[in-house]
Amino acid sequence: MRRFIEIVWMVVAAVSAVEGYISYTATGFNHTTQIFGIVFLVAVFMYFLRRWQRLRIQKMKDKN
Repeated sequence: MRRFIEIVWMVVAAVSAVEGYISYTATGFNHTTQIFGIVFLVAVFMYFLRRWQRLRIQKMKDKN
């Protein structure tokens, strides 16, 4: 289940990157482009955070 959540965060990052690019090419650097950029950065951060948590939990399970 945790791996699925990681994949969902990567999908969110990919969608926001594409939408941000489309927004940037259509209207330039505006508020919408900034929001998609922020969402992209948060999604990438959440992916790595969840990955780190999953690996830590797996390590603890393997230890016991």
